[in-house]
Amino acid sequence: MNVSPGQRRLMVLGTGSGVGKSLVVAGLCRYARNHGLKVAPFKAQNMSNNAAVTEDGGEIGRAQFLQARAAGIEPDVRMNPILLKPLGEGKSQVIFLGRPLGVYDIREYRELKTRLAPKLVEIFHEYARSFDLVVLEGAGSPAEINLLEEDLVNTRMARWAGAEALLLGDIEQGGVFASLFGTWSLLPPEDRRVIRWMGVNKFRGDRSLLEPGFRSLEDLTGIPVVGVLDHLGDVPLPDEDSYRVRKNGESGRVRIVVIEWPHLSNRSDFDPFFDEPGVQVEFVSLDDPPVGKVDCVFLPGTRQTVGDLEAFRRSPLFSWFGRYRQESGRVVGICGGYQMMAGDILDPDHVEAGRGWVSGLGLLPFSVRFEQEKVARRVHAKFRDGALPFWPEDGRMLEGYEIRHGRTIHHRDSGVLDVFSPGSGVFCGTEGQCSEDGRTWGIPVHGLFEEETFRRRFLEHLGVSIKPDSLSYRARLEETLDQLGEQVHAAFPLLNIR
Repeated sequence: MNVSPGQRRLMVLGTGSGVGKSLVVAGLCRYARNHGLKVAPFKAQNMSNNAAVTEDGGEIGRAQFLQARAAGIEPDVRMNPILLKPLGEGKSQVIFLGRPLGVYDIREYRELKTRLAPKLVEIFHEYARSFDLVVLEGAGSPAEINLLEEDLVNTRMARWAGAEALLLGDIEQGGVFASLFGTWSLLPPEDRRVIRWMGVNKFRGDRSLLEPGFRSLEDLTGIPVVGVLDHLGDVPLPDEDSYRVRKNGESGRVRIVVIEWPHLSNRSDFDPFFDEPGVQVEFVSLDDPPVGKVDCVFLPGTRQTVGDLEAFRRSPLFSWFGRYRQESGRVVGICGGYQMMAGDILDPDHVEAGRGWVSGLGLLPFSVRFEQEKVARRVHAKFRDGALPFWPEDGRMLEGYEIRHGRTIHHRDSGVLDVFSPGSGVFCGTEGQCSEDGRTWGIPVHGLFEEETFRRRFLEHLGVSIKPDSLSYRARLEETLDQLGEQVHAAFPLLNIR
């Protein structure tokens, strides 16, 4: 089938969560973009605490942010109209078109979905009108037959969009033929019709062994198995919440530990470190204190600053952290982890906590006050002269983003990071803190470690020797997306581009 401008809508469905839908969508977007099509991703509803910020200050899932990069376009809130950010106890913050609607439990959200469904259809068609190709992504499995009548993101969305769907199965999970057949067979006829192809992901071995199964599957369903994508290994791309955190297995000279909070968010802050030679990155749970020498501990972002802080205090890791601090270990906090470093956490409106005051870790001289209005914006940021021991006093501007309810209250004029609006250059305030010895510091801004010079100066301060000719993180990301596009198209030749 040839691609005709304004006519093509593809969808990637999966037999379950974690089968690789997001990566396949990113690959299809990059391949189409590299071959001259104006392409965009779309996921009607995503559930993730790994969010990104668009140019106009809206929140979308990190997976759609990456897919936009693969497509070579600016991220847009219409790529991911509904983002659910889980808070625990069956509740989620609902983000609609980039802005918070409120906190809903499961029953309340099911009612909300009926009101949002017609708006989703309008949003999609308005958005899709500008592109030759839109690649839609499903969520979980379309065969959740108890939820078919309220589906917003799988086969119903495919029907609303007029999309042809690839049903993807993960052979690594086992039972891939049963998963593909079972998913198809549970769907009503109108939903089966949107599935045009089936495919297998994460295969290792001799593909000829699969052929008898493919023939049987095609005989049973009438749906062709279009191809097999080999296991891609540890693809150096940002992770979505549903995926396992990538591990850097290299035994490096420098060991960085990231505390994996129960409500960990924005883990993509650490992706730039994974492929740096001489660096070992580990995520550790609260019940699993690290053994051996550690060079730096990160307190990362979280969707539940107070809840995760209290869980931290009750955990075996907290005692280890105290000893590490006594030995003058380095500690860096980002966003929620930075907020934990405060002396006091004030929440008079109970935005996060059930009480108005909570004692922080007291690592730095500031307090945090939670407010109902969320700060979500891209920023330019400049560290003050001498604020960090490894950063030059040259006034260099960095790029990042903020997603937070907390506001910093400095105990003295000790902020380290001046924040500006990227478009207008308007001064937004001074953020962050650093200890007098420079070994403990924190900021509420995400994404600064994507900046090549900043990250590498930090690593050199820890003792890593950086090769001058090594690829930058962003260059590695672009190279990986190009490779992914070729691999996905070779496995699933859904685009006949001339």
